[in-house]
Amino acid sequence: MNITKCIPAIMSAMALTAFLTTPAIAADTPTKAAAKMQTQAKTEASDMASDAKKAMPDAAQVNINTASAEQLQVLKGIGAAKAQAIVDYRTKNGKFNAIDDLANVSGVGAKLIEQNRHLIKL
Repeated sequence: MNITKCIPAIMSAMALTAFLTTPAIAADTPTKAAAKMQTQAKTEASDMASDAKKAMPDAAQVNINTASAEQLQVLKGIGAAKAQAIVDYRTKNGKFNAIDDLANVSGVGAKLIEQNRHLIKL
């Protein structure tokens, strides 16, 4: 099961639980209580997303030294052209020694690497 597909459902369930279990508040402080609940929900969602990324199995990761162009397209921001550029670079220059070496591929920058770092392995 893909963990990232479960995150929205889990977050919705947590928000509903928080809403239903919150005691009634005085009529003059609904804004403060709502803001507090919203902050708490954001914190919990952020923690859950972080935990999900850490728990992601190796099978969900893409090995940039062995992946085909089609497999590389699973990564965010990597289309057919960039995937082929990665394969071509790897064929010409050999295996990547570090994930950050992807920046040597034309069209791949630090931002794209950071967005996908949790999905990439060597």
